[in-house]
Amino acid sequence: MAKLRFGKKKIHSPIQHGAPLTLNAANGTLQRTFDAEIVDHFRRMTTDLICTGGLPRRIVVTSAIHGEGVTYTVLALATTLASDTADRFCVVDLNWWAPGIIAQFDPAHREKTGRRRRTALPPSAPASESLAALRKRPGIAQVVAGTVSLDAALIPTGLPNLCLLPAGDLRPKDRPVMARSAGLHTLFDDLRERFDYLLLDVPAILTSSDTIALASLGDACCLVVRHGVTSTPTVQRALDQIKHLKMLGIILNQVTIKTPAWLRMLIPQE
Repeated sequence: MAKLRFGKKKIHSPIQHGAPLTLNAANGTLQRTFDAEIVDHFRRMTTDLICTGGLPRRIVVTSAIHGEGVTYTVLALATTLASDTADRFCVVDLNWWAPGIIAQFDPAHREKTGRRRRTALPPSAPASESLAALRKRPGIAQVVAGTVSLDAALIPTGLPNLCLLPAGDLRPKDRPVMARSAGLHTLFDDLRERFDYLLLDVPAILTSSDTIALASLGDACCLVVRHGVTSTPTVQRALDQIKHLKMLGIILNQVTIKTPAWLRMLIPQE
């Protein structure tokens, strides 16, 4: 099984990385920047997938437990793909337990999770106002319920070929029904007509009994594991529960490499 390592901690490497990528939401007033090293890792991973069988049309990104960095990963992956190709992408938030797409653009959230704010917001567009507007946007729950259209729920980004679809508000007692509903499958039929690729942000496998049903909406799955935090038995339990799905690999998040720089230069990087 393939493994991809990336993290927020700086790792000095003999490899020359490209430029970072920035994702804009809400007409450019909110930004999320992804390090050049992380972008390069995703480029290498997706290139390998394309060369060895093609990129799945619906990619599920999940984890064993909560807090592994799934939403950050799916946004970074989508931004990289949309920046490098002309295909149409949509990030679909299916995590009604802990929706996180909008929060990723909140500077306060990034400080709380230990990620530095790398770009400043324009003075004419305070973050609080933009975030308040985004949080009021309807999501999947409202589209399936028929109270709003899919167009009203989709959030355009600064990349013309990338949209975000938030989860929307859904009562806890309604979540199991939604995960298995015909309406959700109908919505995915509509999304497949609009977009070439869907990237699904799915709740942690071991924290919700509905994850397997939601993950089954995808063609293949990636498991995000926070390096040094999640135990091997926990990861194995999660993999056992989704063994019926095609696994693209495990993404190791927030990896710290302690090998001295002079020694890393002697190690082949391919």
